[in-house]
Amino acid sequence: MQQPKETKTKLLDVAEKLFAQKGIDATSLRNIISEAGVNLAAIHYHFGSKNALILEVVARRVQPINEERFRRLKECENNNLTGPELLEGLIRAFLEPLIRVKVETPDRVQYTHRILMQLQFGSGQLLESVFHLFDESIKRFFAAFTKALPDLSPAELSLRFRFMVGTIHMIVVEPPIKKLSMFSEMSKLQPDILMEQIVSFLVAGFGSESPKPQTGVNNK
Repeated sequence: MQQPKETKTKLLDVAEKLFAQKGIDATSLRNIISEAGVNLAAIHYHFGSKNALILEVVARRVQPINEERFRRLKECENNNLTGPELLEGLIRAFLEPLIRVKVETPDRVQYTHRILMQLQFGSGQLLESVFHLFDESIKRFFAAFTKALPDLSPAELSLRFRFMVGTIHMIVVEPPIKKLSMFSEMSKLQPDILMEQIVSFLVAGFGSESPKPQTGVNNK
């Protein structure tokens, strides 16, 4: 007989797989309990509702990454890094925990991404709760980047931060564009080499001077 903790883990594993493979809307609670081999009461006991189950499926993947990011952020602060060293340290603190999960458990990252892509088109309390999982991490790192790059305006820093997130997204979740021949070579890089390439690219991007407005007919 499964223990309560084992039952909960089994439900989370099955729900994660079905939400990613079949879609959240197409997956009923009965689909989940049937594959998990438990009764409907087990879902209501552990989660209470489908939305609560969805949130916990996402949270158990996001929270460990956040915790590791915060630990590394604290190291940067404790080491009193400044200038380029601080910038690189912050980028590594934000990037490396996710890359490590990608290398160790690639399917997990793909499942989480597929679920998040479905949720982003929704609305209501569930979407707000999912965004809240990322909110503290974004705020703390944005504040740290602000200290590292005091010459950038909030708008410029926000844009560069979004460029970083977009770069990580393209590398980690491997969207269909990777099937194009020019992008397929990336898969041949060892993880440590790939990591250094990304860090080098992001350090240069974050640390570049603010561009001067171009003058010409389009700006009249």
